[in-house]
Amino acid sequence: MREMKVGILPAPEFPEKMVRRLAEILPNAFKDYIDDTVDWNIEIKADPITGAAETADEITEKAEREIQASNFDYVISVTDLPIFSKKDVVLASSNLNKKVSQISLPAFGFKPMRKRLKDTIIQMMKDLYNGKSNSMEEKEDGVFSQSKHKISRLLSPIRRKMTEKSEDTIFQYYVMPRLNGKLRILMGMVHANRPLKIFSSFKKVIAIAFATGAYGLIFPSLWNLSVVYEPARYIILMFTAIGSMVLWIILVHNLWEKPSFWNKRKIRRMYNATTIITLSVAVVFYYIILFVLFFLSVRLLIPEQLFSSQSVLKEKVTLENYIHLTWLVTSFATLGGAIGAGLEDDELVSKATYSYRQHKRYEESKQETDQVS
Repeated sequence: MREMKVGILPAPEFPEKMVRRLAEILPNAFKDYIDDTVDWNIEIKADPITGAAETADEITEKAEREIQASNFDYVISVTDLPIFSKKDVVLASSNLNKKVSQISLPAFGFKPMRKRLKDTIIQMMKDLYNGKSNSMEEKEDGVFSQSKHKISRLLSPIRRKMTEKSEDTIFQYYVMPRLNGKLRILMGMVHANRPLKIFSSFKKVIAIAFATGAYGLIFPSLWNLSVVYEPARYIILMFTAIGSMVLWIILVHNLWEKPSFWNKRKIRRMYNATTIITLSVAVVFYYIILFVLFFLSVRLLIPEQLFSSQSVLKEKVTLENYIHLTWLVTSFATLGGAIGAGLEDDELVSKATYSYRQHKRYEESKQETDQVS
């Protein structure tokens, strides 16, 4: 039985975690879908430059060097960075002559499930192994139709385009339409940022905000405001509190990507949008936790008779009154207490920006190169 050595180069952190979950099942999957007469040997090597490269060409060049250095027959790179071809979002691409492929996880959308990544890796390997004779069925316009094994169900529709570039034959998989692709890649980048992991840095913020709100509840002023405020005011206060928190974190931790030689304008905009959405998800989760804590406190510690006698409320106290009071104190506590606190894990918060991870991975890659030389 022939042996094929396939190297998979994921970027560190999230891509590596996703790929390693597939390590045991990929050899059998390659046999089932590509060639059962081959003994498929899979080797996974996390590679900083795969997650730090600004262009797809850099990832391809790294994969080529890895073929020579590790004696691989084929190399598939998996990155958590967006890949574009002019204005199109690229899900994956294969260079048949160089025997390398690359996959962009953000193009899968908000939830790149393990099965989606597995299907795409199999299709890339099928491209490389079968070359131009790839058996995947497709319509004349290049949009994939139904077939035994396809990636069209991941992000429908997916368009494959074959191009001849110098001596290279390249298959590229585009997300269609373009607007759909950009929205998906933005959500995919947010997912790769793991916003709920950032929430662990909010412990000190929650403690200070809760103390601030609890102190404010001692006085009837908030009770009276919660009775007379209209619903629109609660909504405005909530968005103001959440927005202020997001803005404060960006400014304090210097997370806004500024114009520089490092990033192109389109990529920089996407990085900044991803940072805002990532932090917004984390802060909303923080707001919900704070709301629950305040609701339990208000409901248990403020009796209905006291609420009614110490406020301008003329009617019987209802659950809605408690919800309004909780909503109000949560917003005020977020504005007054949390903005004055410091997040505990500065590095974890910094990972909300792709540029930070790029710089760090470039440094790691440079250190590895220096050690080798």
